[in-house]
Amino acid sequence: MIPGFAPDRPRTLLGVSSGTSADGIDLALLEVAGAGLARQVRFLAGGVADYSPGVQQEVLRSGRWGLPELAHWHARLGLEFGRAARAFLDQHGYEPHQLTAIGSHGQTIYHHDGESADGSWQIGDPCQIALQCGVPVIADFRWNDLAAGGQGAPVSAFADWVLHHGHAEQLAILNLGGLANLTLLQGEQPPQAWDSGPANGPLDALMRHHAGEAFDLDGRTAAGGRVCEKLLGSLQENPWFRRPLPRSTGLERFGKAFLMSLPGGMALPDLLQTCAALAAWAVAESLEAALGGPLTPGFPLFLCGGGAHNPALVEALRQALPNARLRPYAVLAAANQAGGSPADGAWPAAAPGGGAGLDDLREAAAFALLADAFLCREAASWPTTTGAARPTLLGKFIPAPI
Repeated sequence: MIPGFAPDRPRTLLGVSSGTSADGIDLALLEVAGAGLARQVRFLAGGVADYSPGVQQEVLRSGRWGLPELAHWHARLGLEFGRAARAFLDQHGYEPHQLTAIGSHGQTIYHHDGESADGSWQIGDPCQIALQCGVPVIADFRWNDLAAGGQGAPVSAFADWVLHHGHAEQLAILNLGGLANLTLLQGEQPPQAWDSGPANGPLDALMRHHAGEAFDLDGRTAAGGRVCEKLLGSLQENPWFRRPLPRSTGLERFGKAFLMSLPGGMALPDLLQTCAALAAWAVAESLEAALGGPLTPGFPLFLCGGGAHNPALVEALRQALPNARLRPYAVLAAANQAGGSPADGAWPAAAPGGGAGLDDLREAAAFALLADAFLCREAASWPTTTGAARPTLLGKFIPAPI
């Protein structure tokens, strides 16, 4: 597939990702040697590239696109990803021949609401990325899992398992993007993973609708609000929360449609606090279900994604999970870099090589490692992470241009 590729030889991979909020392109460059849980992974550089003006707004209205727009934006986002990747490589002094492959997630514009046969759609033509960068691309990571009866999500658990399985007997990693998803690690056994429910999706939608802002910067608007217990109890009755693990969802459920279900007349800060409390409650309920009971005191829970920077959401998690020890994912990532155990400390301001913080680049690093798993012919999803019938190889191969 790639001439000279062998799992025992070091290789360099670039992960490219954009989350459901469509707020930019995350990039993470890794050096990898070995295979399986014996992999040695070194973080080389990371960064975040802005989408061109107007792209985020178009992606967020993708549910109203027709076929011509779908085709256009699939090609357009492929160019966006490819140009961002090439500029990133140029910035950090890497030539195409130095890379083994690029792992590209694409931009999710649709994800089924529990029926794998309904599919999941990530756009951003990987052929454009291969052409722009002159490097093979691994993409479309969800469809093999869907074909095997899985949810097609979450898929980042493979990277969490490879990187962090040895740090504690038990730990969980919580990604607070548009939606919240968790990875539960218990030693070398395959991980558990699931979507717990909403995270930034409703909060961002509320800010766009009521304040004309893309998000609640530093949780400042929510800070003046109070949780409406009656509304919170009503939202907790959503039957989706009673679905068994593993499960997944999309902004089709917890985006604009969710926003429209909220009552009118409430103050924006109160709505934000109530939605943050709902997200935290769903995390706590699902994590306790996966563990078979309450968390033990000091249970390590590492936070990443944009919501980890929202004090209102983090405080809601503290209230819902009093036994958990909440720490930034950057602490865990930095410990992996040093080959040690997580230690106390502040969030590192930037990743090695400059750029975004390690906590913001977990997803991009995950897709670099998923590309590596594909090249090594290793399963990267399991019945415990997506509900697939069997451990499954993820991804499709796009060769470099001749």
